Amino acid sequence: MPNRPPVLISVDWGTTSFRACLADEDGAAIDAISGGEGALSLKSGEHEPYLVNQISRWKTKYRELPVIASGMVGSRQGWLEAPYARCPAGFAEIAAASVVAPSTALGGVRIVPGVSARDARGAPDVMRGEETQIFGALNASGAKDGLFVLPGTHSKWARVEDGRIVGFETFMTGEVFAVLREHSVLGRMMAPPREGAAESGFALGLEAAAALKLPGDLLHALFMTRTFGLFNQVEPGELSEYLSGLLIGAEILAGARGAKAATAIGAPALVARYIGAGARLGVAMTAAPENCATLGQIALLKALKGSRE
Repeated sequence: MPNRPPVLISVDWGTTSFRACLADEDGAAIDAISGGEGALSLKSGEHEPYLVNQISRWKTKYRELPVIASGMVGSRQGWLEAPYARCPAGFAEIAAASVVAPSTALGGVRIVPGVSARDARGAPDVMRGEETQIFGALNASGAKDGLFVLPGTHSKWARVEDGRIVGFETFMTGEVFAVLREHSVLGRMMAPPREGAAESGFALGLEAAAALKLPGDLLHALFMTRTFGLFNQVEPGELSEYLSGLLIGAEILAGARGAKAATAIGAPALVARYIGAGARLGVAMTAAPENCATLGQIALLKALKGSRE
């Protein structure tokens, strides 16, 4: 394989995770680092030396390479706050709202801002890091419009029109699942699933989600996680998956809002789970590339260069 010249040191720095790579112009990792300290686990003044320690070998070899970081590193509790860009937001708005964290050793680090939006009631919503992944998915596909889902602790459903994020919604699916399983009465009867039980339990939860009619119906369906077990209608090894299917199904139906297609961005296993759930609920999902954060940063880098020319 011929040598690929790097164009960027890409840093994806979330709440609890750190990933960085030396990337070529196609977003492929020439070298990579994963794991380490999340942005919110470090105290004020610790972010720069930590990042220097992680990527100095790349920066020493390629002194002129830009460093771009996205995620919670740009939050108020991170290294340097990059104020939210308001929707609708595209490459131009994101580039204009980015900030540079000073660093003598690294020559400055460009931090991508998050994005904010308001719903029909005027209630605010925010994201950090997901906007970069969305732009990466757009860059990879060449599309300018679409619906995007980024599943996780706080799942995001974002609508893009003409290359700009025009609105989005956050669903606390992963966090609610963890709280209910570990800290509520629902978890007491759960057991590790036997082979095949996970799939059947998850499907049962999706069916329950599809049957929801009114907002409060979800609260009733949640309690069935307990009563199904009490009456031996669902075996203990299926209960956790029932709960997961119910919450994910409710999220998909609300997030899609009648749309029949979406692009899923995230960890392969979780994306596959959402694709399978979407297929049962009438929402066809396509997986985006795994390196969307880097692809988005490369697109942002091009936008920054274009604004200077």
